[in-house]
Amino acid sequence: MYPRQIRSFFTTATHYQGEVDCRNRRSGIGQQVQRNGLLYEGSWRDGLRHGHGIVYRKEPGTTDLYVKIYVGAWEGGRKHGFGVKYYKRGKYVGFWRRDQRSGRGFMWSDSGNFYMGHWLGDRFDGLGTLLEGGTGNLYQGEFRGGQKHGEGLYVHSRTGQIQRGFWMEGVFRTGTLEDWNRNQVLWPTVYPIPELPSTPGFELTTFGLLVQLPTSDSTEAGDDQGDDSCTWTELTI
Repeated sequence: MYPRQIRSFFTTATHYQGEVDCRNRRSGIGQQVQRNGLLYEGSWRDGLRHGHGIVYRKEPGTTDLYVKIYVGAWEGGRKHGFGVKYYKRGKYVGFWRRDQRSGRGFMWSDSGNFYMGHWLGDRFDGLGTLLEGGTGNLYQGEFRGGQKHGEGLYVHSRTGQIQRGFWMEGVFRTGTLEDWNRNQVLWPTVYPIPELPSTPGFELTTFGLLVQLPTSDSTEAGDDQGDDSCTWTELTI
């Protein structure tokens, strides 16, 4: 067991100051400044980020102003374990695996998009809840590869309609559409109620329910459904 020593050395792209091992590798606590403006403070092992550490980014046009962009665990030079990532227009709080968001995590953006649930390979995967900031619509259910996939519930904030059923690759395939507001009136109307044709692919039932018939090409994409894609600005560190 060799004692660690304090070293300060330069390479063409970095400047490191901190502890090193007997082979002059970064090991222990140290700080490294990179030519691209990134600064890392924290634990090292065998020359790689390992343990708890913080990454900062230098603000453009300044000489000594740094902003925090990641705080958390590292393993073998990659984000691994619990950590918080600060994006230009959002934030992620949760677990990482080999530099990718994987496990339980929360993410929200300045546009109002919010996701809470499971991740796999940097995408929504498993059970989760997605709130769409642009429309206020909410989906709660299963995801796969970043898309609604499996059983879920979708609430249209403007109309109050609720879809329950199954999605495949982001498309609603089969289930029910609840529209309780159509039954809520204060007094009978003096005008005749028109007889409307049924919606293709749906069967009208009692209590304001439209039941979608399971067909191979049936989809439902109303104006209020909104776009289920959430763009999270990634910053490689």
